[in-house]
Order: sequence, then structure tokens, then C-alpha cells
Amino acid sequence: MIWEIRYWVDQKGKGAVENWLNTLTKQELKAVAREVKLLEYCGNNLRLPHSKPLGKGLFELRERRYGYRIYYCFLNGRVILLLGAGNKSSQSSDIQVARDRLKIIKDQGDETDEN
Repeated sequence: MIWEIRYWVDQKGKGAVENWLNTLTKQELKAVAREVKLLEYCGNNLRLPHSKPLGKGLFELRERRYGYRIYYCFLNGRVILLLGAGNKSSQSSDIQVARDRLKIIKDQGDETDEN
């Protein structure tokens, strides 16, 4: 059964991951899309080298050719929410942004699944 992929948006309706995707070249976008498609099909069964748990319900999708990362969480109802993205050089700050966004989601009462 396929999972539903959603993108985090701020209160102004801006989607950080979608904006980031728009900055990629065609080849980079294909590589990232391949990993997102795999996540969509495998969901919480996806493991290393493609996906890595970062703790407290946050996960990292790992595109290896270009070193891109997409940070995500699982919501109830087979939904995967993409929280943020970047490359290995910005990884620490990207993870913190994703953690902050995940906290907002939890504070709003949205139910997350930490599997």
C-alpha cells in the first residue's frame, strides 16, 4: 500500500521543501525523486542506506549521488510529511529546522508516528 507524501508549509503557505526542489538541476531532481518514490512505496519499512532515524520521530531520507537529505516524519493515516531538505554541508542546521517544524506539528496536536 502506497503512503501519501505531503510537504510542510509555513503559516504563509510557503513550502520550504518544494522551494528547495525548484533549485535543483534536472539530474539532481531525478535522483531526489527516485528516493522520495522509494519512501512513498516503502514508508516506515525503508532503512539504511536510504533512510535513517534521527530520534523523536524525525527521519532522514538520504540521496547518495549528490549528498542531499530530506527530513521527514510520519503522521497517522499513512502520511509522510517532508519537513526540510538540504545537502551534507548544511546538515546540522537543516536537522534543527526540521526538529523545530516537527515540534510545531506536535504542539498543534497533530499525531505523529515515531516508527
